Amino acid sequence: MTAHDGPRAWVGHHRGPLVTALCAAIGVVCVLIGFSLPWNLEAVRPGIGVTLAFLVGALIIHLFRRRRPLTMFALGVLLALTEALVTGYGGVGVLIVVSDLAYAAALYSGSRIVDAVAFACTALAVGAAGFLAVVWATGNIVAVAGTGGGFMFGWLITVPVLFASSIWFGRLVRNPRLEAQRERDRADTVERAAAALRQDAVTRERLELSRELHDVIAGHLSAIAMQSTAALERRDSDDAAPLRRTLELVRGSSLDALADMRTMIDVLRGDPLLAGVAEAPSRLTAEEIGRAVQVAEANGLRVVLRAPTSDVLADVPAQVSVVALRTLVEGLTNAAKHAPASSVEVDIAVTGGHLTVAVVNPVQESPAPPAVPGSGGVGLVGLAERARLVGGRLASGSDGVVWRTSLLVPSEPPRPAAAIARTRSI
Repeated sequence: MTAHDGPRAWVGHHRGPLVTALCAAIGVVCVLIGFSLPWNLEAVRPGIGVTLAFLVGALIIHLFRRRRPLTMFALGVLLALTEALVTGYGGVGVLIVVSDLAYAAALYSGSRIVDAVAFACTALAVGAAGFLAVVWATGNIVAVAGTGGGFMFGWLITVPVLFASSIWFGRLVRNPRLEAQRERDRADTVERAAAALRQDAVTRERLELSRELHDVIAGHLSAIAMQSTAALERRDSDDAAPLRRTLELVRGSSLDALADMRTMIDVLRGDPLLAGVAEAPSRLTAEEIGRAVQVAEANGLRVVLRAPTSDVLADVPAQVSVVALRTLVEGLTNAAKHAPASSVEVDIAVTGGHLTVAVVNPVQESPAPPAVPGSGGVGLVGLAERARLVGGRLASGSDGVVWRTSLLVPSEPPRPAAAIARTRSI
């Protein structure tokens, strides 16, 4: 903020009264020096008091030019005509005030009446000037005397030109201001739309993170619940080794759940100090597949696994790989819930530009109650949404005597449009 910002702001805030004060000062000076224009040679110059009274009336009207610009301009013109008809003279101070009223009407009012007045004043001035030029050119003394020695036509030229020029100048100032305001409005609209899009993107991202958090934590908690149930129902209490393995798996699942939850909470907080600390979601690798199978076997399942090597899985896009791992974990968890102690076939393959994950388990005639009360179905709904987001599809349902959960997603990243166009041209 500079030293001139304070006075400039004050002048901008009090511009209206300051302009009125300036017009009053100029008008008083014109009255004191007797600067007024007669309508004809026979008119008697009025006293200072009468001229000041008309000036004060014009200044009072001038104070309200911002609120009612068109009305104040009409009142100013009426006051100037009254002064001319009553005194035979027109005060220059009153004309200055009325000309500023014409400027204010053009600047603050969008009425077409202002434009009509400007055209009428221009036409009147041009007509009067033409007629007076013809009279003087022909040397018609009688006609000149009839026009009051030319004074009346001088008024009919000077006053309309003064009003018309004020109106045109006001319009020249008004139009750029309106265009600037329209640009500001458009910029505000674009900014609000951009803010809405950003908020929508943040909302979608938070929903995605919430879905991720649900899928991860639900898988861990389901494993913990089933492993705890198996430990409580274990009959060979004399052998501590199986119980210890089960408790180690429970502890590992609990720590994984806490770590994943902490990671998601850090991401949701959006703390810049934590940028880069949060780890990426687990992908479908040989290590993660082994962990999922180990947990499933600890839950009592017998898993028959067919899967490609880590080198093949490394070429799968990250988002697709995450969805595939979630599908594997969810399929094994559901098998442990609804078909405990059964044999489960897991088939993972990358062929023909697609990644397939299939988890097949037998359907029991009397389904076992779920190890986690209130669970069932929500994980598959989230997985189906994830599959659609990466261009694939998830199918889950009974296939005769077995229950099949299968995922089919593209295993190659989409090629850019330019590369596709070059391929087609070749």
